Amino acid sequence: MEEKLIKTTKGMVKGSTKEGVDIYLGIPFGKKPVGEYRFLPPVEPDVWDCVLDATKWPHNPMQPASNKKKLLNKMPYSEMSEDCLYLNVFVPHGGATNKAVMVWFYGGGYTAGGCSYDLYNGYNLAKNNDVIVVTGNYRVGIFGFLYNAEINKGNKTNAGVGDAIAILKWVQDNIEAFGGNKDNVTVFGQSAGSSLINLLMVSPPAKGLFHAAITQSGSPFNHDEWNIDKDRTEKKCWQYLNKIGIHTTEELLNATPEQLLSDKDAYAIAEFCPYIDGYYLPEDLETLFMNRDIIKVPVMVGLTKDEASVLVNGGDAHGERGNATAASFERTVVRKYDFKEARDFIYEYYGPYLKYDPAYALSRFRSDNSLANQTYFAEHLNRRTEQDIYVYEFDHVPASNNPAYFGAYHGCEVAYVFNNLNNNDGMQDYYDIDKKVSLEIGKYWTNFAKNHDPNSDDLPVWRKHTESDTNIMHLDYPSYCAKLENNYKVSMFKKILVEKINININN
Repeated sequence: MEEKLIKTTKGMVKGSTKEGVDIYLGIPFGKKPVGEYRFLPPVEPDVWDCVLDATKWPHNPMQPASNKKKLLNKMPYSEMSEDCLYLNVFVPHGGATNKAVMVWFYGGGYTAGGCSYDLYNGYNLAKNNDVIVVTGNYRVGIFGFLYNAEINKGNKTNAGVGDAIAILKWVQDNIEAFGGNKDNVTVFGQSAGSSLINLLMVSPPAKGLFHAAITQSGSPFNHDEWNIDKDRTEKKCWQYLNKIGIHTTEELLNATPEQLLSDKDAYAIAEFCPYIDGYYLPEDLETLFMNRDIIKVPVMVGLTKDEASVLVNGGDAHGERGNATAASFERTVVRKYDFKEARDFIYEYYGPYLKYDPAYALSRFRSDNSLANQTYFAEHLNRRTEQDIYVYEFDHVPASNNPAYFGAYHGCEVAYVFNNLNNNDGMQDYYDIDKKVSLEIGKYWTNFAKNHDPNSDDLPVWRKHTESDTNIMHLDYPSYCAKLENNYKVSMFKKILVEKINININN
Protein backbone atom coordinates (compact mmCIF):
# COMPACT_ATOMS: atom_id res chain seq x y z
CA MET A 1 0.00 0.00 0.00
CA GLU A 2 1.15 3.53 -0.79
CA GLU A 3 2.53 5.61 2.09
CA LYS A 4 0.94 8.95 2.98
CA LEU A 5 2.57 11.71 5.08
CA ILE A 6 0.70 14.38 7.05
CA LYS A 7 2.08 17.04 9.40
CA THR A 8 0.16 17.27 12.69
CA THR A 9 0.74 19.79 15.46
CA LYS A 10 2.97 17.25 17.24
CA GLY A 11 4.89 15.91 14.25
CA MET A 12 4.74 13.99 10.99
CA VAL A 13 2.64 10.83 10.66
CA LYS A 14 2.95 8.18 7.98
CA GLY A 15 -0.27 6.44 7.01
CA SER A 16 -1.17 4.15 4.13
CA THR A 17 -3.52 4.24 1.17
CA LYS A 18 -6.02 1.52 0.34
CA GLU A 19 -8.31 1.71 -2.69
CA GLY A 20 -9.15 5.39 -2.53
CA VAL A 21 -8.86 5.98 1.23
CA ASP A 22 -5.88 7.26 3.22
CA ILE A 23 -5.73 5.47 6.57
CA TYR A 24 -3.89 6.71 9.66
CA LEU A 25 -3.90 4.36 12.63
CA GLY A 26 -2.71 4.90 16.18
CA ILE A 27 -2.08 8.66 16.29
CA PRO A 28 -1.54 9.67 19.95
CA PHE A 29 -3.78 12.35 21.41
CA GLY A 30 -2.47 11.98 24.98
CA LYS A 31 0.55 10.79 26.89
CA LYS A 32 0.55 7.19 28.04
CA PRO A 33 -1.89 7.16 31.01
CA VAL A 34 0.45 5.25 33.31
CA GLY A 35 2.60 6.20 36.30
CA GLU A 36 1.86 9.79 37.35
CA TYR A 37 -0.86 10.03 34.65
CA ARG A 38 -2.79 6.93 35.67
CA PHE A 39 -6.55 7.44 36.29
CA LEU A 40 -6.28 11.12 35.24
CA PRO A 41 -7.64 13.02 32.21
CA PRO A 42 -5.22 12.99 29.29
CA VAL A 43 -2.17 15.21 29.02
CA GLU A 44 -1.10 16.39 25.55
CA PRO A 45 1.59 14.18 24.04
CA ASP A 46 5.09 15.50 23.48
CA VAL A 47 6.29 16.63 20.08
CA TRP A 48 8.10 13.94 18.09
CA ASP A 49 10.96 14.55 15.64
CA CYS A 50 10.80 11.36 13.62
CA VAL A 51 8.02 10.29 11.27
CA LEU A 52 5.41 8.40 13.30
CA ASP A 53 4.34 5.09 11.79
CA ALA A 54 0.53 5.28 11.69
CA THR A 55 -0.11 1.98 9.93
CA LYS A 56 -0.89 -0.33 12.85
CA TRP A 57 -4.06 -0.59 14.92
CA PRO A 58 -3.61 0.78 18.45
CA HIS A 59 -4.36 -1.14 21.62
CA ASN A 60 -7.92 -1.12 22.94
CA PRO A 61 -8.50 0.14 26.51
CA MET A 62 -8.17 -2.25 29.41
CA GLN A 63 -11.42 -4.14 30.08
CA PRO A 64 -12.62 -7.59 31.13
CA ALA A 65 -12.04 -10.22 28.46
CA SER A 66 -15.12 -10.53 26.27
CA ASN A 67 -17.00 -13.62 25.20
CA LYS A 68 -16.83 -13.44 21.40
CA LYS A 69 -20.03 -15.49 21.16
CA LYS A 70 -21.92 -12.48 22.47
CA LEU A 71 -23.82 -10.40 19.95
CA LEU A 72 -22.72 -7.13 21.48
CA ASN A 73 -18.98 -7.89 21.39
CA LYS A 74 -17.11 -7.90 18.10
CA MET A 75 -13.61 -9.19 17.47
CA PRO A 76 -10.85 -6.59 17.97
CA TYR A 77 -7.90 -6.01 15.68
CA SER A 78 -5.57 -5.59 18.66
CA GLU A 79 -4.97 -6.54 22.27
CA MET A 80 -5.67 -4.37 25.33
CA SER A 81 -3.32 -2.02 27.14
CA GLU A 82 -3.38 0.96 29.48
CA ASP A 83 -1.34 2.65 26.75
CA CYS A 84 -4.44 3.31 24.65
CA LEU A 85 -4.82 7.06 24.03
CA TYR A 86 -4.77 6.87 20.24
CA LEU A 87 -7.12 7.62 17.38
CA ASN A 88 -7.58 6.59 13.75
CA VAL A 89 -8.42 8.76 10.74
CA PHE A 90 -9.96 7.58 7.45
CA VAL A 91 -9.74 10.10 4.60
CA PRO A 92 -11.41 9.41 1.23
CA HIS A 93 -9.81 10.61 -2.00
CA GLY A 94 -11.52 12.97 -4.44
CA GLY A 95 -14.85 14.69 -3.97
CA ALA A 96 -15.15 17.87 -1.98
CA THR A 97 -12.29 19.46 -0.10
CA ASN A 98 -12.96 20.75 3.40
CA LYS A 99 -14.77 17.49 4.06
CA ALA A 100 -17.33 16.89 6.78
CA VAL A 101 -15.89 15.03 9.78
CA MET A 102 -17.57 12.27 11.81
CA VAL A 103 -16.15 11.29 15.21
CA TRP A 104 -17.30 7.93 16.62
CA PHE A 105 -17.73 6.99 20.30
CA TYR A 106 -18.29 3.28 20.93
CA GLY A 107 -20.69 1.61 23.33
CA GLY A 108 -20.06 -1.07 25.92
CA GLY A 109 -21.73 0.11 29.11
CA TYR A 110 -18.72 2.31 29.94
CA THR A 111 -16.83 -0.90 30.78
CA ALA A 112 -15.91 -2.26 27.33
CA GLY A 113 -15.18 -1.20 23.76
CA GLY A 114 -12.34 0.23 21.72
CA CYS A 115 -11.50 1.95 18.44
CA SER A 116 -9.68 -1.11 17.11
CA TYR A 117 -12.74 -3.34 16.93
CA ASP A 118 -13.41 -4.45 13.36
CA LEU A 119 -17.02 -3.31 13.64
CA TYR A 120 -15.85 0.32 13.91
CA ASN A 121 -13.43 0.35 10.98
CA GLY A 122 -14.19 3.67 9.27
CA TYR A 123 -12.85 2.67 5.85
CA ASN A 124 -16.12 1.75 4.12
CA LEU A 125 -18.14 4.65 5.54
CA ALA A 126 -15.47 7.13 4.41
CA LYS A 127 -14.99 5.55 0.98
CA ASN A 128 -18.69 5.20 0.13
CA ASN A 129 -19.79 8.64 1.32
CA ASP A 130 -16.86 11.08 1.00
CA VAL A 131 -16.57 12.00 4.68
CA ILE A 132 -13.63 11.85 7.06
CA VAL A 133 -14.19 9.31 9.86
CA VAL A 134 -12.30 9.53 13.16
CA THR A 135 -12.43 6.75 15.75
CA GLY A 136 -10.62 7.04 19.08
CA ASN A 137 -10.30 5.37 22.45
CA TYR A 138 -11.77 6.66 25.66
CA ARG A 139 -10.80 4.73 28.80
CA VAL A 140 -13.52 2.55 30.27
CA GLY A 141 -14.30 0.98 33.62
CA ILE A 142 -12.14 1.80 36.61
CA PHE A 143 -9.38 3.15 34.35
CA GLY A 144 -11.69 5.85 32.99
CA PHE A 145 -14.11 6.50 35.83
CA LEU A 146 -12.31 5.95 39.11
CA TYR A 147 -12.68 8.59 41.80
CA ASN A 148 -10.12 8.78 44.56
CA ALA A 149 -9.87 11.95 46.67
CA GLU A 150 -6.06 11.72 46.78
CA ILE A 151 -5.61 11.10 43.05
CA ASN A 152 -8.47 13.02 41.43
CA LYS A 153 -7.97 16.47 42.93
CA GLY A 154 -9.44 19.56 41.28
CA ASN A 155 -10.59 18.99 37.71
CA LYS A 156 -8.56 15.80 37.30
CA THR A 157 -11.71 13.67 37.25
CA ASN A 158 -13.68 11.50 34.83
CA ALA A 159 -10.64 10.48 32.78
CA GLY A 160 -12.80 8.77 30.15
CA VAL A 161 -14.81 11.94 29.53
CA GLY A 162 -11.54 13.86 29.33
CA ASP A 163 -10.38 11.41 26.65
CA ALA A 164 -13.46 12.09 24.52
CA ILE A 165 -12.96 15.85 24.79
CA ALA A 166 -9.25 15.49 24.00
CA ILE A 167 -10.17 13.59 20.81
CA LEU A 168 -12.46 16.44 19.77
CA LYS A 169 -9.75 19.01 20.58
CA TRP A 170 -7.29 17.02 18.47
CA VAL A 171 -9.76 17.18 15.60
CA GLN A 172 -10.03 20.96 15.97
CA ASP A 173 -6.24 21.32 15.96
CA ASN A 174 -5.37 18.84 13.21
CA ILE A 175 -8.21 17.80 10.91
CA GLU A 176 -7.62 20.59 8.39
CA ALA A 177 -4.25 19.01 7.59
CA PHE A 178 -6.17 15.87 6.56
CA GLY A 179 -8.61 17.83 4.36
CA GLY A 180 -11.38 18.09 6.95
CA ASN A 181 -13.58 21.00 7.98
CA LYS A 182 -13.05 21.70 11.68
CA ASP A 183 -16.25 23.76 11.64
CA ASN A 184 -18.37 20.79 10.54
CA VAL A 185 -17.75 18.00 13.04
CA THR A 186 -20.51 15.49 13.84
CA VAL A 187 -20.21 13.21 16.86
CA PHE A 188 -21.98 9.86 16.61
CA GLY A 189 -22.14 6.96 19.02
CA GLN A 190 -24.21 4.03 20.22
CA SER A 191 -25.39 2.88 23.66
CA ALA A 192 -22.84 4.16 26.22
CA GLY A 193 -21.21 6.07 23.36
CA SER A 194 -24.56 7.75 22.76
CA SER A 195 -24.90 8.52 26.47
CA LEU A 196 -21.38 9.97 26.39
CA ILE A 197 -22.49 12.29 23.58
CA ASN A 198 -25.51 13.32 25.66
CA LEU A 199 -23.07 14.21 28.43
CA LEU A 200 -20.94 16.23 26.01
CA MET A 201 -24.05 18.20 25.00
CA VAL A 202 -24.23 19.67 28.51
CA SER A 203 -20.52 19.68 29.38
CA PRO A 204 -19.02 23.20 29.39
CA PRO A 205 -15.52 22.05 28.26
CA ALA A 206 -17.09 20.46 25.15
CA LYS A 207 -18.71 23.65 23.89
CA GLY A 208 -17.62 24.55 20.36
CA LEU A 209 -15.93 21.21 19.69
CA PHE A 210 -18.74 19.69 17.57
CA HIS A 211 -21.55 20.99 15.39
CA ALA A 212 -24.07 18.12 15.11
CA ALA A 213 -24.78 14.90 16.99
CA ILE A 214 -26.18 11.45 16.26
CA THR A 215 -27.20 9.48 19.35
CA GLN A 216 -28.01 5.82 18.81
CA SER A 217 -29.87 4.12 21.68
CA GLY A 218 -29.06 6.54 24.45
CA SER A 219 -31.29 8.98 26.34
CA PRO A 220 -30.18 11.14 29.30
CA PHE A 221 -33.42 10.38 31.13
CA ASN A 222 -34.32 7.54 33.48
CA HIS A 223 -30.79 6.23 33.99
CA ASP A 224 -30.56 6.65 37.76
CA GLU A 225 -27.67 4.18 37.89
CA TRP A 226 -25.50 6.74 36.07
CA ASN A 227 -26.58 9.79 38.09
CA ILE A 228 -23.99 9.53 40.86
CA ASP A 229 -21.61 12.00 42.47
CA LYS A 230 -17.95 11.80 43.51
CA ASP A 231 -18.72 10.50 47.00
CA ARG A 232 -20.84 7.60 45.77
CA THR A 233 -18.29 6.84 43.07
CA GLU A 234 -15.42 6.77 45.54
CA LYS A 235 -17.42 4.49 47.86
CA LYS A 236 -18.19 1.93 45.16
CA CYS A 237 -14.59 2.10 43.88
CA TRP A 238 -13.25 1.19 47.31
CA GLN A 239 -15.86 -1.53 47.74
CA TYR A 240 -14.60 -3.15 44.56
CA LEU A 241 -10.91 -2.52 45.33
CA ASN A 242 -11.20 -3.99 48.82
CA LYS A 243 -12.83 -7.07 47.34
CA ILE A 244 -9.77 -7.67 45.14
CA GLY A 245 -7.30 -7.03 47.97
CA ILE A 246 -6.42 -3.35 47.46
CA HIS A 247 -6.80 -1.19 50.57
CA THR A 248 -4.63 1.91 50.08
CA THR A 249 -4.09 4.51 47.37
CA GLU A 250 -0.46 3.40 47.09
CA GLU A 251 -1.57 -0.18 46.42
CA LEU A 252 -4.05 1.12 43.85
CA LEU A 253 -1.40 3.09 41.97
CA ASN A 254 0.95 0.09 41.95
CA ALA A 255 -1.66 -2.54 41.03
CA THR A 256 -1.30 -4.27 37.68
CA PRO A 257 -4.14 -3.83 35.19
CA GLU A 258 -4.74 -7.57 35.43
CA GLN A 259 -5.25 -7.27 39.19
CA LEU A 260 -7.68 -4.38 38.70
CA LEU A 261 -9.75 -6.62 36.41
CA SER A 262 -9.37 -9.79 38.46
CA ASP A 263 -12.99 -10.19 39.65
CA LYS A 264 -15.12 -10.00 36.52
CA ASP A 265 -18.47 -10.41 38.28
CA ALA A 266 -17.77 -7.80 40.97
CA TYR A 267 -16.41 -5.47 38.28
CA ALA A 268 -19.68 -5.70 36.37
CA ILE A 269 -21.71 -5.06 39.53
CA ALA A 270 -19.61 -1.96 40.33
CA GLU A 271 -20.82 -0.44 37.02
CA PHE A 272 -18.13 2.22 36.67
CA CYS A 273 -19.44 5.24 34.75
CA PRO A 274 -19.11 9.05 34.47
CA TYR A 275 -19.93 10.84 37.70
CA ILE A 276 -20.98 14.36 38.73
CA ASP A 277 -17.69 16.16 39.27
CA GLY A 278 -18.60 19.85 38.96
CA TYR A 279 -16.40 20.24 35.87
CA TYR A 280 -17.06 17.87 32.99
CA LEU A 281 -20.46 17.07 34.49
CA PRO A 282 -21.68 19.95 36.70
CA GLU A 283 -24.91 18.22 37.81
CA ASP A 284 -26.84 15.06 37.00
CA LEU A 285 -27.86 14.70 33.35
CA GLU A 286 -31.61 15.05 33.93
CA THR A 287 -31.19 18.34 35.79
CA LEU A 288 -28.79 19.68 33.17
CA PHE A 289 -31.09 18.82 30.29
CA MET A 290 -34.18 20.13 32.03
CA ASN A 291 -32.84 23.32 33.61
CA ARG A 292 -29.39 24.25 32.30
CA ASP A 293 -27.68 25.16 29.03
CA ILE A 294 -27.66 22.56 26.27
CA ILE A 295 -25.15 22.90 23.44
CA LYS A 296 -27.35 23.94 20.54
CA VAL A 297 -26.69 21.67 17.58
CA PRO A 298 -28.90 19.66 15.20
CA VAL A 299 -29.40 16.14 16.54
CA MET A 300 -30.48 12.79 15.13
CA VAL A 301 -31.77 10.41 17.82
CA GLY A 302 -33.04 6.88 17.53
CA LEU A 303 -33.04 3.28 18.60
CA THR A 304 -33.72 -0.24 17.37
CA LYS A 305 -37.24 -1.63 17.35
CA ASP A 306 -36.39 -4.49 19.74
CA GLU A 307 -33.89 -2.64 21.93
CA ALA A 308 -34.07 -4.88 24.95
CA SER A 309 -34.22 -8.35 23.39
CA VAL A 310 -30.52 -9.14 23.81
CA LEU A 311 -30.10 -7.01 26.92
CA VAL A 312 -32.70 -9.12 28.71
CA ASN A 313 -30.99 -12.28 27.49
CA GLY A 314 -27.48 -11.08 28.23
CA GLY A 315 -26.51 -10.62 24.58
CA ASP A 316 -26.14 -14.37 24.19
CA ALA A 317 -25.99 -15.43 20.56
CA HIS A 318 -27.44 -18.81 21.49
CA GLY A 319 -30.58 -17.22 22.84
CA GLU A 320 -30.68 -18.43 26.43
CA ARG A 321 -33.82 -16.82 27.86
CA GLY A 322 -33.98 -18.55 31.22
CA ASN A 323 -32.49 -15.66 33.18
CA ALA A 324 -35.64 -13.56 32.73
CA THR A 325 -38.24 -14.23 35.42
CA ALA A 326 -41.18 -12.51 37.05
CA ALA A 327 -38.77 -11.49 39.80
CA SER A 328 -36.35 -9.83 37.37
CA PHE A 329 -39.32 -8.06 35.76
CA GLU A 330 -40.30 -6.72 39.18
CA ARG A 331 -36.73 -5.57 39.91
CA THR A 332 -36.69 -3.60 36.66
CA VAL A 333 -40.03 -1.98 37.42
CA VAL A 334 -38.77 -0.95 40.87
CA ARG A 335 -35.55 0.44 39.39
CA LYS A 336 -37.28 2.39 36.63
CA TYR A 337 -40.69 3.44 37.93
CA ASP A 338 -41.42 2.63 41.54
CA PHE A 339 -44.67 4.54 42.02
CA LYS A 340 -48.32 3.46 41.80
CA GLU A 341 -49.47 4.98 38.51
CA ALA A 342 -46.47 3.56 36.69
CA ARG A 343 -46.72 0.12 38.28
CA ASP A 344 -50.44 -0.17 37.54
CA PHE A 345 -49.89 0.69 33.86
CA ILE A 346 -46.85 -1.58 33.39
CA TYR A 347 -48.47 -4.62 34.99
CA GLU A 348 -51.70 -4.06 33.11
CA TYR A 349 -49.99 -4.15 29.71
CA TYR A 350 -47.00 -6.46 30.28
CA GLY A 351 -47.96 -8.49 33.35
CA PRO A 352 -50.12 -11.03 31.44
CA TYR A 353 -47.01 -12.30 29.60
CA LEU A 354 -45.08 -13.05 32.78
CA LYS A 355 -46.59 -16.51 33.29
CA TYR A 356 -45.85 -17.70 29.77
CA ASP A 357 -42.77 -15.76 28.61
CA PRO A 358 -41.18 -13.40 31.15
CA ALA A 359 -38.33 -12.64 28.73
CA TYR A 360 -40.81 -11.29 26.19
CA ALA A 361 -42.65 -9.29 28.87
CA LEU A 362 -39.43 -7.71 30.12
CA SER A 363 -37.91 -7.03 26.70
CA ARG A 364 -41.13 -5.53 25.31
CA PHE A 365 -41.59 -3.34 28.41
CA ARG A 366 -38.03 -2.06 28.15
CA SER A 367 -38.16 -1.61 24.37
CA ASP A 368 -41.42 0.36 24.45
CA ASN A 369 -40.08 2.43 27.32
CA SER A 370 -36.95 3.17 25.26
CA LEU A 371 -39.04 4.45 22.35
CA ALA A 372 -40.90 6.79 24.71
CA ASN A 373 -37.60 7.95 26.21
CA GLN A 374 -36.08 8.70 22.82
CA THR A 375 -39.09 10.56 21.43
CA TYR A 376 -39.45 12.56 24.66
CA PHE A 377 -35.72 13.40 24.41
CA ALA A 378 -36.16 14.53 20.80
CA GLU A 379 -39.13 16.73 21.58
CA HIS A 380 -37.34 18.21 24.60
CA LEU A 381 -34.28 19.04 22.50
CA ASN A 382 -36.40 20.66 19.82
CA ARG A 383 -38.23 22.71 22.43
CA ARG A 384 -35.15 23.76 24.44
CA THR A 385 -32.64 24.33 21.65
CA GLU A 386 -34.89 25.23 18.70
CA GLN A 387 -32.62 23.07 16.52
CA ASP A 388 -33.70 20.57 13.86
CA ILE A 389 -34.22 17.09 15.35
CA TYR A 390 -34.63 13.87 13.36
CA VAL A 391 -35.82 10.59 14.91
CA TYR A 392 -35.40 7.05 13.60
CA GLU A 393 -36.33 3.53 14.54
CA PHE A 394 -34.20 0.76 13.05
CA ASP A 395 -36.79 -1.88 12.14
CA HIS A 396 -34.70 -4.11 9.88
CA VAL A 397 -34.08 -7.58 11.32
CA PRO A 398 -30.57 -8.68 10.37
CA ALA A 399 -30.23 -11.87 8.39
CA SER A 400 -28.38 -14.14 10.79
CA ASN A 401 -28.21 -17.51 12.45
CA ASN A 402 -29.42 -16.00 15.74
CA PRO A 403 -32.87 -16.72 17.18
CA ALA A 404 -35.62 -14.82 15.44
CA TYR A 405 -36.99 -13.43 18.69
CA PHE A 406 -33.98 -11.10 18.97
CA GLY A 407 -35.52 -9.08 16.13
CA ALA A 408 -33.89 -5.70 15.51
CA TYR A 409 -31.79 -5.92 18.67
CA HIS A 410 -29.72 -3.33 20.54
CA GLY A 411 -26.56 -2.56 18.58
CA CYS A 412 -27.47 -4.44 15.41
CA GLU A 413 -27.61 -1.20 13.38
CA VAL A 414 -23.95 -0.34 13.95
CA ALA A 415 -22.63 -2.66 11.24
CA TYR A 416 -25.14 -1.09 8.83
CA VAL A 417 -24.12 2.46 9.74
CA PHE A 418 -20.44 1.70 9.12
CA ASN A 419 -21.17 -0.32 5.94
CA ASN A 420 -19.27 -3.13 7.69
CA LEU A 421 -21.58 -6.09 7.16
CA ASN A 422 -18.71 -8.41 6.31
CA ASN A 423 -16.80 -7.87 9.53
CA ASN A 424 -15.54 -11.46 9.79
CA ASP A 425 -17.09 -12.01 13.19
CA GLY A 426 -18.33 -15.44 12.20
CA MET A 427 -21.90 -14.76 13.32
CA GLN A 428 -23.75 -12.79 10.68
CA ASP A 429 -24.76 -14.03 7.23
CA TYR A 430 -25.84 -10.89 5.42
CA TYR A 431 -27.78 -10.84 2.15
CA ASP A 432 -28.27 -8.37 -0.68
CA ILE A 433 -31.20 -6.71 1.09
CA ASP A 434 -28.98 -6.08 4.12
CA LYS A 435 -26.39 -4.42 1.91
CA LYS A 436 -29.06 -2.15 0.40
CA VAL A 437 -30.22 -1.15 3.88
CA SER A 438 -26.63 -0.48 4.93
CA LEU A 439 -25.82 1.74 1.97
CA GLU A 440 -29.03 3.72 2.52
CA ILE A 441 -28.32 4.22 6.21
CA GLY A 442 -24.74 5.23 5.51
CA LYS A 443 -26.08 7.93 3.19
CA TYR A 444 -28.59 9.20 5.75
CA TRP A 445 -25.90 9.44 8.45
CA THR A 446 -23.35 11.14 6.21
CA ASN A 447 -25.91 13.48 4.63
CA PHE A 448 -26.71 14.63 8.15
CA ALA A 449 -23.01 15.11 8.87
CA LYS A 450 -22.49 17.13 5.68
CA ASN A 451 -25.65 19.24 5.68
CA HIS A 452 -27.29 18.68 9.11
CA ASP A 453 -30.16 17.17 7.13
CA PRO A 454 -30.29 13.42 6.33
CA ASN A 455 -32.24 13.89 3.11
CA SER A 456 -31.11 13.67 -0.51
CA ASP A 457 -32.99 13.11 -3.77
CA ASP A 458 -32.11 9.41 -3.95
CA LEU A 459 -33.60 8.52 -0.52
CA PRO A 460 -37.11 8.32 0.98
CA VAL A 461 -37.98 11.65 2.61
CA TRP A 462 -37.14 11.95 6.32
CA ARG A 463 -39.17 14.69 8.02
CA LYS A 464 -38.20 16.55 11.19
CA HIS A 465 -39.58 15.50 14.56
CA THR A 466 -41.26 18.07 16.81
CA GLU A 467 -43.66 17.92 19.75
CA SER A 468 -46.60 18.50 17.41
CA ASP A 469 -45.24 16.69 14.34
CA THR A 470 -44.00 13.37 15.66
CA ASN A 471 -42.26 11.98 12.57
CA ILE A 472 -40.17 8.84 12.89
CA MET A 473 -38.07 7.39 10.07
CA HIS A 474 -38.47 3.61 10.03
CA LEU A 475 -35.22 2.26 8.64
CA ASP A 476 -35.81 -0.93 6.69
CA TYR A 477 -36.17 -1.89 3.06
CA PRO A 478 -37.99 0.13 2.02
CA SER A 479 -37.62 2.85 4.65
CA TYR A 480 -40.56 5.12 5.35
CA CYS A 481 -41.37 8.13 7.53
CA ALA A 482 -44.57 8.15 9.61
CA LYS A 483 -46.03 10.01 12.55
CA LEU A 484 -46.18 8.37 15.95
CA GLU A 485 -49.88 8.87 16.59
CA ASN A 486 -52.41 7.35 19.00
CA ASN A 487 -49.82 5.11 20.66
CA TYR A 488 -51.23 4.72 24.15
CA LYS A 489 -48.25 2.83 25.56
CA VAL A 490 -45.72 5.42 24.40
CA SER A 491 -47.95 8.25 25.65
CA MET A 492 -48.23 6.60 29.06
CA PHE A 493 -44.49 5.96 29.28
CA LYS A 494 -43.84 9.63 28.47
CA LYS A 495 -46.30 10.67 31.17
CA ILE A 496 -44.72 8.51 33.85
CA LEU A 497 -41.24 9.46 32.62
CA VAL A 498 -42.01 13.14 33.23
CA GLU A 499 -43.30 12.27 36.70
CA LYS A 500 -40.12 10.29 37.41
CA ILE A 501 -37.92 13.18 36.21
CA ASN A 502 -39.78 15.60 38.48
CA ILE A 503 -39.35 13.21 41.42
CA ASN A 504 -35.61 12.94 40.77
CA ILE A 505 -35.04 16.67 40.35
CA ASN A 506 -37.12 17.65 43.38
CA ASN A 507 -35.25 15.15 45.52
